[in-house]
Amino acid sequence: MTEPYPAVVARFYDAVYAQVRDGVDNEWYLDRMAEAGGPTLEIGVGTGRLFAEARRRGLDVWGIDLSPAMIERCRAKLAPEDYGRVSVADAVDFRSDRPFALVCAPFRVLSHVHDTGDQRRLLDAVHDCLRPGGSFVFDLYVPSLKRLLEGLPEHTDFDGEHAAGRRLRRLVTAGPADLARQITPVHMTFAWDEEDGEHRGEWAFEMRFLFRFEIEHLVARSRFALESIHGDFAGAALTANSREYIVTCRRPAG
Repeated sequence: MTEPYPAVVARFYDAVYAQVRDGVDNEWYLDRMAEAGGPTLEIGVGTGRLFAEARRRGLDVWGIDLSPAMIERCRAKLAPEDYGRVSVADAVDFRSDRPFALVCAPFRVLSHVHDTGDQRRLLDAVHDCLRPGGSFVFDLYVPSLKRLLEGLPEHTDFDGEHAAGRRLRRLVTAGPADLARQITPVHMTFAWDEEDGEHRGEWAFEMRFLFRFEIEHLVARSRFALESIHGDFAGAALTANSREYIVTCRRPAG
């Protein structure tokens, strides 16, 4: 997988994504966890955007993330007896003695897994964590051909506060994509106010984009059965206007 999210991203993650992401997928994943009929593993648990609410609802959920900084932020939201429910681990080679009813990877987790061998190892690891008949659900973004070719010029996607009276801005630029590698370079700049003035932090990383039939072939090469690929969290079919792949796979019961 890519490098773990750095401390500057972990620090401001909740402030930014409460505006740019929350409400898109929260209830869909929380509903899947509630319906699972057994324990859930969340891959890429991050700062606990979904996890903390799942625990408040009394759901039996566990989480892993590659970033120690994100796990630290997540634990700060949990009761002390729940600290052990989240841990630093790489989903590509994760192992567990606990059989899960559901594994979920929200918000583009698989876009951080660039190598096809690692993608297959991740699917194998998830398969082995699930009990027979268990489900693996994840989402990816539908690539925009225009943006792949032209890129996305620098723009401010968040301008708000990280604390009372303290301004935070996030500036983002992306692409053009490396079409041969199916990689989009992304650069983020965080600018925030402290008592001693404005501070800045940078993060550059790469996102792997996948197409619909590539996802289908990847799952077909695994031990999973593909149940569905929808175009949004309301269960709509994929269309030319879809922006999300919502993928559900199942470990065969036999």
